[in-house]
Amino acid sequence: MKPGALAYFKPTTVTEAIGLLVEGGMDAKVIAGGQSLVPMLNLRMVAAERLVDVGGIAEMKQWSADDREIWIGACVTHDQIQIGEVADPSNGLMPKVASKIAYQAVRNRGTIGGSLSLADPAADWLTTTAALGATIEWEGPDGKKSCPAEEFVFAAYTTQLDISDVLTGVRIPRLPPDATWGTYKLCRKAGEFAHAMAMVISAGARSRAFLGATDGAPIRLMQTEKLVADFRNWESGHAALVSQALEADIAESGRDFTDIQLWQSRTCLLRSIQMSLGFEPVRPEGV
Repeated sequence: MKPGALAYFKPTTVTEAIGLLVEGGMDAKVIAGGQSLVPMLNLRMVAAERLVDVGGIAEMKQWSADDREIWIGACVTHDQIQIGEVADPSNGLMPKVASKIAYQAVRNRGTIGGSLSLADPAADWLTTTAALGATIEWEGPDGKKSCPAEEFVFAAYTTQLDISDVLTGVRIPRLPPDATWGTYKLCRKAGEFAHAMAMVISAGARSRAFLGATDGAPIRLMQTEKLVADFRNWESGHAALVSQALEADIAESGRDFTDIQLWQSRTCLLRSIQMSLGFEPVRPEGV
């Protein structure tokens, strides 16, 4: 199938893009890399009378860095992050994540801003930016706005962006040089969307742990973070402690997990913690 008839615009500034979106209202859609939107248009899962292509806005394709943080424009591609064309604030985590997104053809055109804007629960950047304590920035008719990445998503495919807003970039604080990380996702085959995902950053009292690929926004695991902050090694009894903390975190989140979802998430979390401690992931009991 092919999309219905639509008008195509390629603005050169964020202000121009916002104006086009305001004119189009509910019938206008932003497109960047198009790796999600184009297939949905072709399948008639999404309808649009005008596409506003932000890929020609120079400032959204750039990045900048200082001693404290990195700012990455929304139109920077997964591949640019993967190959190190963009400065890395994450001690190698972001290039690793980028290298595991879908397939190389998708990474060549897909953008970090497009992924965050779509807010597919299984998308890697949602969990990654939340775990890194990033800030999402956007601009709309009411001016510039921002929020912590872990507060950006309300539910699956639902974010703080209004219909005429444009996500412009992501601001990511640098991890301490000694911070370590682990991430693991379960897919039926390479390149597929994850069925479960976990990410752990070990940085002492600043350790952070998240579950992704849920039914909505990534879930921060506060009880698990307290355990990770105290771990210096991996011992056999730690798996049971992590499982208890995980169940407490999920209960506190108010989200419903089936038995298989809990098992998958537990597996990803245990392996992520082990990786963050410098150990090869050990298959937990029953896995």
